[in-house]
Amino acid sequence: MKKILAILAVSLLAGCADKGKQAAENAHNFLDAFLANDYDKAAQMCTDDFRNEFNVVVKDFRELDDNMKELLVNECMQYKAQTGTVQRVNGSDTFKVEYKIVKAEPDSMTVETTYIDGMLTIVGEKVAGLGE
Repeated sequence: MKKILAILAVSLLAGCADKGKQAAENAHNFLDAFLANDYDKAAQMCTDDFRNEFNVVVKDFRELDDNMKELLVNECMQYKAQTGTVQRVNGSDTFKVEYKIVKAEPDSMTVETTYIDGMLTIVGEKVAGLGE
């Protein structure tokens, strides 16, 4: 009986680790799509509620002057995403994934390469929000 309980416990922990790893991958894929200016792909990775918020921001971006959009697109292409610590929220299917947006190729004059530190909330397999 103890052996069966031990096997179940190990299986459960492995499943939790896999879900945490998947949450980190989902966060990273969302950030990669965003930085590559593939907003449609990024929106598909969001929960319905967050997709609505995200699409409002994208709509505002698309309404910018073409020169400003080009400047922002070129700026985003100089950065990459890194995911960090993954925390499960109260044993649920919700995870908090720390991330950084860093300069893809820092030049010799750049002391600090981190552009943004943040947190993504992943529910199931979807991005549900930014921040805490």
